[in-house]
Amino acid sequence: MFAVSVCASVLITFGILRASFDTSLSALLTRSDPYLAELETLEAEFSNPLVLNFVFIPAEGIDVFHPSVLNAIEDLTDSYSVIPFNDRLTSLVDYFSPETQLRLFTRPITEYSLDELKILREGAVADRLLTNNLLAKDASLTFANVIIQDIPLEDEQHLQIAEAALQLRDALRARNPDVDIYVNSEVILEQSSQQAMVDDITLLLPFVVLACVLVICYCFRSLTLGICILGHTFFTLLCTVGSLGWSGLTFNSISIIAPLVVVIISVASSVHLISICRQAQHRGEDQAAAMRTSVAVNLQPIALSALTTAIGFYSLNMCSSPAIQDFGTIVAVGIGFSFILTLTILPALLLWSASTNTGIDPSQSPFLQQSLQQLVIFTTNNDRSLFWGFTGLSFFTLLLLPLNETDFNRLDFIATDAEIKQFYDEVGTRMNRGPALTYGIDSNLLDGAIEPLFLAQVEELHDWLLARGDVESVASVIDLVKTVNRVQHQENPLYYALPEDIDSVAAYLNGYETVQSEDFPLSSFINPDFSMITLFVNAIPMSNQELIDLDEDLTGYFAEHFTAQFPAATLIHGSGILLFSRMDELVTVELLQGYAVSLLLITLSLIIGLRSVYFGLLSMLPNLFPATIVFGFWGLFVGQLDPFVMMLFSISVGLVVDDTVHILSHYLEARDAGMDQPDAISHSIKTAGAAVCITTLIIALGTTILIDANTIYFQQAAKLLVPIVILALVLDLLYFPSILKRFDKRIT
Repeated sequence: MFAVSVCASVLITFGILRASFDTSLSALLTRSDPYLAELETLEAEFSNPLVLNFVFIPAEGIDVFHPSVLNAIEDLTDSYSVIPFNDRLTSLVDYFSPETQLRLFTRPITEYSLDELKILREGAVADRLLTNNLLAKDASLTFANVIIQDIPLEDEQHLQIAEAALQLRDALRARNPDVDIYVNSEVILEQSSQQAMVDDITLLLPFVVLACVLVICYCFRSLTLGICILGHTFFTLLCTVGSLGWSGLTFNSISIIAPLVVVIISVASSVHLISICRQAQHRGEDQAAAMRTSVAVNLQPIALSALTTAIGFYSLNMCSSPAIQDFGTIVAVGIGFSFILTLTILPALLLWSASTNTGIDPSQSPFLQQSLQQLVIFTTNNDRSLFWGFTGLSFFTLLLLPLNETDFNRLDFIATDAEIKQFYDEVGTRMNRGPALTYGIDSNLLDGAIEPLFLAQVEELHDWLLARGDVESVASVIDLVKTVNRVQHQENPLYYALPEDIDSVAAYLNGYETVQSEDFPLSSFINPDFSMITLFVNAIPMSNQELIDLDEDLTGYFAEHFTAQFPAATLIHGSGILLFSRMDELVTVELLQGYAVSLLLITLSLIIGLRSVYFGLLSMLPNLFPATIVFGFWGLFVGQLDPFVMMLFSISVGLVVDDTVHILSHYLEARDAGMDQPDAISHSIKTAGAAVCITTLIIALGTTILIDANTIYFQQAAKLLVPIVILALVLDLLYFPSILKRFDKRIT
């Protein structure tokens, strides 16, 4: 079995060469949202080039019209060509107003006095287009945007652009120390995500393996055991990642952590085999006989534990997010390899270890036996208090669960490092700007989008949005039409209004196209046949649920007011961030459904594995309450959950049931052998107690290390999973015996 397992593992390992990363945000998006098709429709109709957003923030006491900031922007103007595939730069320094057809700066920066710059500032902050796009209304921040060529780019080219932008940012900072400079873009988020992946794998994985192995070495007082477990874990990890490569799955910002989880579970699964083997050796059995005993005793509980844990993770496939599906699949596959190799490679490694039997004195009690004996006495003397205390706590926290809600600030999860978070914080604070939403309004008629009545409805939509307190600015083609109308009438403000006939609108737009700037091209606002327009909505900083509410209100307003006048008109939702927000809401529902399914399958597995409907159902009690208690107190003291953390419901049941399976298996074995109830409980705790304590310590320790992961979803998940795992052990050792005493009324 050892030889066959090693050969098979080597063949599977070659799949690592085919493993790849997918750092795009689309890897997280569900494909079932109807808004995804609308997003793709709008992207096909209107070009959307990649943009690098540089932000310049002056020192305290001055604004962006200070020479130090303007010189920094000119520095970028002179050096942005180092960025691959750059097309052009748009900034405050070279701003050309499409309304006045005038440039903001008509002379070199060095020729302006401070007084002249103050005058320019007054005109700039009054320019609505400028403050809606490049400038904060108090001139405390300005953007300079590098537009990338609108051509198909490979992932590797995206990373090259991101690296060049970050290097340019650092160089600008070095040359302009008095100005705070940041840069952000979708490609920077992707680059940051991939770097986080590499850091998590290269830095955390060795720590997890080392910490878990050292725990086992300490508990069993054997360095050789640590080496054997390293070998078992190494083969498990290679098989897991290799099978991932052969299957064509890719690592993403969620699934990248799966190998770490597999390592933790793999190390923990080996403990039971070692523990029972050591106990048999303490009773005087030789090494081979002790291993046979351990395999025979552990086969059923190890198989049940692997199956139930794998079910918990694989149930994540009920979620429509590809990233969550991949994470659940990879861990479930890893658990399968760990189970097989625990019964094939690990026993052989332990038997071939010359020092496995070293230091075992039959006269001494095995690890933790004295402490477990004291625990048995404690639970016996305090049986009534423990039962009603934990029962009351469980039902009290059950009532607290509705306090949890999945409303949160999405930037807390997108901004994975300090630099990106600082970028969003500064923009949100200084410009009161949060998510930017893009909509399309399709008249479904040739020239239908330039009908005056149609544009009047768009203007009413503008006014309705701006009257809300959660919208910072709105822009669409009506701004262009009204501006050109005013220009055509000698800048008379009374003519900043929509014309009354379609021919005037068409003439104005065609005239604008002849003088348009690259920053505000007509093609960004209306399609060539004048049938569809875009609507740009800049919201204030808001939470996930508030963003969904804004979209629902806008969609409802459109259906009630707009389509009443134009039944053929349709609203097209074209914002990726909106899809993420809706996905979070959908993921919550899907993960709860997955939890229900995994709970049912795990219960059925225990019923079949234990060959008892009664004890299969009974065993689930201590496994439901740990998550209930932890999430109940989380709702009381925190209250907000990232929907991705809802994965813990399915995962936690699969993980914590491991301890209950081993304790209950040894209890039923003792009862079938004729032991009375107290002796059977004592036997099960002393037999399985050491192993479940060590496995809990390993899982808790390994999960604690994940708090340092760059993947922020798992930082929060780790903070919740550690107390769940520890509490599960406490309930299994203190609460479960009291449950058995009350509900197992068999007489033997």
